[in-house]
Amino acid sequence: MEIIDNIKKNQLFSDLSDEEIKLIAGLATVKTIPKNSFVFSEGDSASSFYMIKEGRVNVTVTNEDGKELILSTLQAGDNFGELSIIDDNPRSANIYTLENCIFIILQKADFYQILKQNPVVGINMIKSLCQRIRFITSIAHDLALLDIYGRLVKLLLENSTADESGHRIVTMPLTQQEIASRLGGSREMVNQILNALKKGGYLTVENKIITIKQKLPPAY
Repeated sequence: MEIIDNIKKNQLFSDLSDEEIKLIAGLATVKTIPKNSFVFSEGDSASSFYMIKEGRVNVTVTNEDGKELILSTLQAGDNFGELSIIDDNPRSANIYTLENCIFIILQKADFYQILKQNPVVGINMIKSLCQRIRFITSIAHDLALLDIYGRLVKLLLENSTADESGHRIVTMPLTQQEIASRLGGSREMVNQILNALKKGGYLTVENKIITIKQKLPPAY
């Protein structure tokens, strides 16, 4: 029953009937993968589609020197792996776990059959891929038109919420290396900027939690 509820809440399958959801749940398998493990890597062949039941994963790409760019962090309710299932090309990104994760998995042949029998899933798939294209376009825009300070400010503001005092708390624990990997910059530059902002009283960093005390300056 819990797997059925998870599938029903997924954006791809939310428009299906209870009976159709039960049929999909009957095709699915559940797999647990421990923290700090690769689910798959760039270039791997594709054989399955994943829904996250519990935990969080990072989506990353790397260059030949091993430099990493974190594209996004996915959590319970999100899905991944459909792109290579659709176009029959190798995986275009790495997926690795940030926590112990539980995945609901559909094999390629079963996923294709679901698409054939339920056109609404295909429509939802198109909508989902359009959202990802817009997101990747936003990343390309930031890398091309914002300097690393501008990208850092945007990252902090987009991932923070206001507390009762009016300060903004970055809800996702981030190391300096993780920040650098999200910005496409170096850890040394991130360290330099954060230290300057801390000295200026703009923010504090405690146990990887960043608190923005006042409006960040427009430029570094």
